[in-house]
Amino acid sequence: MTKRQEEVLGFIEDFVKERSFAPILQEICDHFGFKSPNAASDHLKALAKKGYVAWSPNSPRSIQLLVRRAGRPGRTDMVTVPLLGRIAAGHPIFALENVEDHLELPRQLFRGRKLFALKVQGDSMTGAGIFEGDLAILAAQPDFENGQIAAVVVDEEATLKRLYRTSRGLRLKAENPAFPDRVVSSEAARSCRLAGILVGTIRRF
Repeated sequence: MTKRQEEVLGFIEDFVKERSFAPILQEICDHFGFKSPNAASDHLKALAKKGYVAWSPNSPRSIQLLVRRAGRPGRTDMVTVPLLGRIAAGHPIFALENVEDHLELPRQLFRGRKLFALKVQGDSMTGAGIFEGDLAILAAQPDFENGQIAAVVVDEEATLKRLYRTSRGLRLKAENPAFPDRVVSSEAARSCRLAGILVGTIRRF
């Protein structure tokens, strides 16, 4: 986050704390002396992209804080998480591992080491409250416990499912009756790669 974005976010936080509602674009412009609403709009777009606020340009007072920071400006309560690409909650898709962006997330809400984020595509996990377009926050680790939701790479394709070890191999269970379970044989499971365990999701509106 740039220094100016930090200042704009701080102004929004203070405004909401004092008045119980968010400022409009013009109030941000007036506070910072921006000559054009486009300047405030650009900062809001950047903050929305980084997951701090939700905002609709077509609604005058639509700014919504998505993250309540315990302290600023040091943000020792925050953790920087790389956004790597897509993960299928449906039919598996190729696992994208290039870093697309970085997110600043509250440490108290997203526990774990080596956190990373993936965009969810598909609707096979709606029963677990995970929808297309959500950001899945995962902790990279080498193993899982039965019943945990995790990102697993099978034949270089990644998918988000609830995992179980069985006598037949690895069972990938969907949370949508329209999607059948997938069983990976014990032999094939040796080549599977556990990318990470789900620790939370972020939904953007």
